[in-house]
Amino acid sequence: MKLEPRLFCFWTDSNPMSNDRRKALSSMPNTDLEVIFINEHELSSWVLDNAPIHPAFKYLSSVHKADYLRCYFMHYYGGAYSDVKVIEDSWLSPYKELCNSNHFINGYREINCFETARGRGIIKDTWLALNFYRVIGCGAYICRPNTFFTIDWLNSVHRILDQKYELLKNYPANNPRDFYNKRLDDGSISNYPLVWSEICGQIFHPLCLKYSKKILKTLPTPDFNLPYL
Repeated sequence: MKLEPRLFCFWTDSNPMSNDRRKALSSMPNTDLEVIFINEHELSSWVLDNAPIHPAFKYLSSVHKADYLRCYFMHYYGGAYSDVKVIEDSWLSPYKELCNSNHFINGYREINCFETARGRGIIKDTWLALNFYRVIGCGAYICRPNTFFTIDWLNSVHRILDQKYELLKNYPANNPRDFYNKRLDDGSISNYPLVWSEICGQIFHPLCLKYSKKILKTLPTPDFNLPYL
């Protein structure tokens, strides 16, 4: 499948974007890629008939919905993905580098050992942190579709959602940034069964180690300081 020069970004919440977030979205054409912004109303037109979205999707927090969709779109469509953040640089060069190579994905380097995902246990978390220089960040990348990387990625996400489907039905997300054991506004503790990075970094970063020889690291790093969701 041809790698299309387009950038996907998602807004899965029902509330309107903040001014900062709208400004960030308006900066994304600086990538020189076609920006495809998908919200909850437009999503159905992109879901493939032979590859339906997991039934647990509707119970996820907005953050976890975006985590799911980046995986789904990178596997079935490929191209670029970014969180809705300020982007000032062209991505044409790293896009062409990926197209002209046999690599699976091109991303930005993780900046230090504190940025790698946590939650898989002390030994695994420590090993990942020590190897931070071998992984790329979770917030933006250009990806070939239907590679061993994306197959492993989507299968891993679906496996977790299969395992926690009944819990998600019983304890759906309470707010856009819900996660397990989060203290809610009323002082109670959330029973929502997914931890913060469970279907994103905890899967994505270990796969970067597994396929490190198939990863490029030449993507400019977006500005992740603002806006804050």
